[in-house]
Amino acid sequence: MKIKTFFSIIIGKFSLFACKLIGRGSSLPGDICYKLNKNILSDFKYPKTVIAVTGSSGKGSTTSIISNVYKDLGYTVSYNGKGSNERSAIISTLLENCNIKGVVNTDVCVFEMDERYAKYVFPYVKPTHVVINNITRDQPPRQRHFDFIFDEIKKSLNKDIKLIINGDDPYLLKFNLDNTYDVTYFGIDKLKYSYKDNKFNSLNIYRCPKCLSTLEYDYYNIETLGSYKCPKCDFKRPELTYKITSCNYDKNEIKINNKYKISITNNMLFNLYNTLGAFACLSLNNLNNEKIAKSISKINNNNKIFSNYKCGKRDVYVLNNKAENASTYNQSVLFASRSKAKKTIILGWKEISRRYNFDDLSWLYDIDFELLNDGSVDKFICTGPQKYDIAVRLKYANIPEDKIKVYYDLFDAKEEIKQSKGTIYAILNFDYVKPFNEVMEELK
Repeated sequence: MKIKTFFSIIIGKFSLFACKLIGRGSSLPGDICYKLNKNILSDFKYPKTVIAVTGSSGKGSTTSIISNVYKDLGYTVSYNGKGSNERSAIISTLLENCNIKGVVNTDVCVFEMDERYAKYVFPYVKPTHVVINNITRDQPPRQRHFDFIFDEIKKSLNKDIKLIINGDDPYLLKFNLDNTYDVTYFGIDKLKYSYKDNKFNSLNIYRCPKCLSTLEYDYYNIETLGSYKCPKCDFKRPELTYKITSCNYDKNEIKINNKYKISITNNMLFNLYNTLGAFACLSLNNLNNEKIAKSISKINNNNKIFSNYKCGKRDVYVLNNKAENASTYNQSVLFASRSKAKKTIILGWKEISRRYNFDDLSWLYDIDFELLNDGSVDKFICTGPQKYDIAVRLKYANIPEDKIKVYYDLFDAKEEIKQSKGTIYAILNFDYVKPFNEVMEELK
């Protein structure tokens, strides 16, 4: 073993211990270790199975399901589940689970991987399986464009990786147009809430990646996800190895491949895709499908992203959406629009991003708030630093001005929320979920 490797691991483990004592974040020990040894990722000895999940959204939920199922079935897991998904966080996770010789002492590694950092990690970690749920418009000042993110992920891949890809997304099929990789596809059959005509104007891709003809759809699930084909060439949705064949929204239950029943915490489409992607990955790693289904059913894997409860006689849905990602917001908007009963919509956040200081709001105009302009909404309550920007976007959606209410923060809006009518749909960034729930607790 190299002296440099031994020294950097010892210092890394010491810094890991020190950070735990003082309550510092999960990335600092990895930063220190990497500065001491730029080749440290190559020096670890990995288990036989290394799984990574990347893409624009859903990475945390998908890796959480995979990790928890493995643990539930008796396996030991190295998993960066503390909130950071860049190179330093991966190194910190490995330091926490290796001996002083760099041997990772777990049965499997499961890594949530930032899409722009994958090229710095995958060549050294050499994941055996990579799940890609989606690539969408996300964090425009940092991520630029989805074509740029596609290229960044593509740089990280090699032909030995087994790709697990959402086959409902025509854009993701670009990864294997030349049949380089071993790919398994998953997707969702036509369900009760699938629709025939496009509901969203701001689509990520609507043309065939081979001949640029406009794609035709048998049905949509959300935005460009669904059953598609090109009218002028052989490009079409691939054969799906794993698919959700039925979904009972009332019972919160799905069935995979007409056989495996899974209880889900909510019927949001991103939750269905995350759950299915995790199931496919676990199944491909030779875990028993029945046991996978039972284990996932026990996991309350999305209570941070979605929750619903009663406030007095009113139903409340808390929809945690990643700011700067219009696709997740559109799923929440579509969810709220399904019910034509009286409702109140609450929108807001504290910070657009913690990564940079740009207050970019271009993504707000990729959200189809027009779907909510159907007369069923009693009030739109806009809060937070960009409250007026949200209100202006709603006006561009032709929502009547007298329905749009603006408040400095959620606590100032408390009386307005109390006086509003119908089911409450709170479409919030994660930093507003806790304050919102505190307000609702007071209103009880």
